[in-house]
Amino acid sequence: MSDGSSRLSFRDYQLTALNSFVNPSCHLAVDNLIIHGQRSSGKSYTLQDFFGGNPRLLHSWLNVAELVTWKPLLQHVAKSIADTLKKAFHKVDVVDQDALEAEDFFLLIKFLQINFKKYDFLEHDVNLFVVLDGFDQLQELDFELFPKFLKLHEALPSGSKIHLRFIYTIQSSAFVSRYRTYLIPTIVFPRYRYDEVMAILLKKKAKQYAESETLLKRVLRCGIDPEDTVFEQIVENYIRLTVQAFHSYTGNDPVALEHLLDCKWESYTNEITAKNVTEPVLLYKSNLSLYLSTGETLTENTEEQISENEETATSYELSLISKYLLMSAYLCSYLDPRYDSKIFSKKSHLRAGRSSYGRRNKMRMNPRYLQPSLFPLERLLSIFQAIFPLEGVEDDTKSFRTKEYMRSNVEVYENLAELNTLKLIMTAAPKNVDYLSYKIKWKINVPWEIIKEIASTIDFDIAGYFSDLHN
Repeated sequence: MSDGSSRLSFRDYQLTALNSFVNPSCHLAVDNLIIHGQRSSGKSYTLQDFFGGNPRLLHSWLNVAELVTWKPLLQHVAKSIADTLKKAFHKVDVVDQDALEAEDFFLLIKFLQINFKKYDFLEHDVNLFVVLDGFDQLQELDFELFPKFLKLHEALPSGSKIHLRFIYTIQSSAFVSRYRTYLIPTIVFPRYRYDEVMAILLKKKAKQYAESETLLKRVLRCGIDPEDTVFEQIVENYIRLTVQAFHSYTGNDPVALEHLLDCKWESYTNEITAKNVTEPVLLYKSNLSLYLSTGETLTENTEEQISENEETATSYELSLISKYLLMSAYLCSYLDPRYDSKIFSKKSHLRAGRSSYGRRNKMRMNPRYLQPSLFPLERLLSIFQAIFPLEGVEDDTKSFRTKEYMRSNVEVYENLAELNTLKLIMTAAPKNVDYLSYKIKWKINVPWEIIKEIASTIDFDIAGYFSDLHN
C-alpha cells in the first residue's frame, strides 16, 4: 500500500504504523484503532492523506464534534456506512433504510444487520473503516459510549461479508488513559518541534507566496524586474521572521502560524520598494509594526462603541422571561426545596401566616451569604411557572396567555440559553451544555445586589421570600 511519505513530513513512523493496522485484509486489520495527539499534530491530515493514497480502502469520515450528542452520532454512523457501501457497490439493488431510526445502539446494530445482509453475495470479505474524528470532543460524552463502540463489531453477525473497523482521533491524554485497560492499539502523534514547524511551513507556503499575484503586482508597480531567486528569498525571509516573532505566542502550532502568515502577507508585500527588494534588513525594518502584535487588538470603532455605551453599562436589557428566569434561579439556589410546594403553591393564598408554608426555623446565617446550591432544570421551570404573571404583561409574552404551548416552551429555552451564554446562570458542567438534559445541574451566578435591581424593574418582591429565614 502507498504510505504517502512523499507528501507528508516528519510522520514516517505514524504512516508505517497505519500500514500495519489499516489493511484491506480482514485478518490483518484491527477492529479499533486510536490516533492520539494534541491539536495541530497532523492526525486528521495524515489520515486523509493515507486514505487518499490508498483508494482500495473503503472508508467513511465523520466529524464528531459537529454532532453535539450521541444520538445524532449513531444516526450519522448508520447513514455514513450505508451511503459508503451503496457508493462502492452501486450495482447492488438496495432499498434505502431510514438512518434516523438508529436512535440507540441496539437499533444501530439492527440497522447494520439488515444493511450488511444485502451484501452477502460478495465473493470476498470487505473492511469498512469508519473514522470518528475528534471523538473526545463530543459534547455529550459519558463513560459508556466509547466501550459500546469498541464492542460494536462483536454484536454483528460473524459470517457477514462487511467488517466494521473504527478509527478514533483523540486529543485528550486523560481520555486515552481512562481506557488503557482495553488494550486498544494506539498511534501517538507527538507535537512538532520548532525546526519541523519551520520546515513544514517553508515547504507548504514558499511556492504559494512566491507565485502569488499579490507579490507580482507589487513588484510590477515598483517598476522592477528581479530574478526568481529574489522572490524566493523574500518569501523565505518573511516566513522565517514571522515564525520567529510569534513562536512564543503560538507554540509549535503550524496551523496558527499559517493563519498569521496568510493574514500579514499582503501588508508585508505593500512595503516592498525598489530600494529594499534585495535588502532583507531594510524590508524587515519597513514591516516592523507587523511583528509587534498579532493584529487581534481592539479596533478604533470598537473602542468608540465601548466609550459610547459606558453610561448604559449598568442597564439590564433582558426580556421579561429572562428576568423571571433569573428570579427563579436565585430562589432555586438559596431556598430549601422542601418548602417549594408550600411557598409556590397557587392555593397558598387561601391560608395566612405560617400555616401556608409550615414551620421553618430561622437559620443562623443568611443563606444569601453562602455559595449558591445546584438545582435541576425541572425545579427551575416549576418555580418560574409559579411566579410568572400571566396577566398585565407585555405583548412579547402573549404566547403564555394563549394555548401556544409549544411556542412558549421554545421561548423559555431560548431565554435560558441566552442567560447561560451571558454567564448569568451557570451549569455544573463548564462547557458543552445540553439544555434539555435532565442530568444537568444549574446555579445562579448573579449577586444579591444585582438581583434586587433586576427585581425592581419588574416589581417583584424577591426579598419577601427570605424574610422568614433570616432577619
